[in-house]
Amino acid sequence: MDLPESATIVEMLPRDGFQRYPDFVPTDEKVALIDALSTTGVDEIEFTSFTHPKAVPGLRDADEVAARIDRHDDVCYRALVPNTVGMERAIEADVDKVNALVVISDAYRQKNQGMTLEENLAQIEAIVDLADGTDIEVEAGLGTSFFCPYEGEIPKERTLSVVDRVLEAGVDEVTLATTMGMADPRQVTAMLEALYDDHPDADVGLHLHDTNGMSLANTLAAMQCGVSRFDASVCGLGGGTILPGGLGDVGNTPTEDLVNMLRDMAIETRTEFDRLLEVADDVADRLDLGTPSHALMGGTREQVLATTDDEPN
Repeated sequence: MDLPESATIVEMLPRDGFQRYPDFVPTDEKVALIDALSTTGVDEIEFTSFTHPKAVPGLRDADEVAARIDRHDDVCYRALVPNTVGMERAIEADVDKVNALVVISDAYRQKNQGMTLEENLAQIEAIVDLADGTDIEVEAGLGTSFFCPYEGEIPKERTLSVVDRVLEAGVDEVTLATTMGMADPRQVTAMLEALYDDHPDADVGLHLHDTNGMSLANTLAAMQCGVSRFDASVCGLGGGTILPGGLGDVGNTPTEDLVNMLRDMAIETRTEFDRLLEVADDVADRLDLGTPSHALMGGTREQVLATTDDEPN
């Protein structure tokens, strides 16, 4: 396998996880969890979303959270911004990076942002302009890059045309999101091979949901194409805010499962796995999630060997 030597881990729990969680997580608890995540060695934390409080009530305390978290010099603190109003708030909050949201699916975008694609792309251009002269990096997060619950499979050419546009606008990074978790390794490979053919030097990441159980398989496919930056969420918590009402869990790749796979494959990360597992266990306990990942269920080599050592001779 042609795999990267190292990978960048972006922790999504405080934003993607809490935006869909059914109860409001108190600000004190959010701050404590973000501070704990900052001690795990993850490279980036998407700690909130500067979205209108009525749209995402679970993150209505974004400004207070930004002011109260204990920022570590070796962690990049980024926030989602859906428009220029959110970007202005992010600048005021002194974030390191923003995730400027672009939605590929017309139906999903209309429900989520009430914009046409051209209006959405105009917002991206304005966000890049606002970032000019600051130290803030702009990542374009492309929602529904592969599949939409309202439109079905998204044509590859449509996603690639949006990649062209956001790179022309001057974003620093592009992240393709499997918002519904319905991507498969064949689809991920075809998309990334075409993207790198057009933009061989692009900084590309992947934001994976696990509805179909293929997120780690998709991670492997992406690494073989050259991707080494991945969004994940402790305990796998996360999902969009305007998904169909009857839809079940659309959680993210659990960060602890992703890091466990990478370390078993000898792909380096900055993440301290034992500390990450402690935080994941605390999150599962605080939010009453049970054992939502393989790592928390004992699915590591160390845990299996420890269990065997406990058996009588």
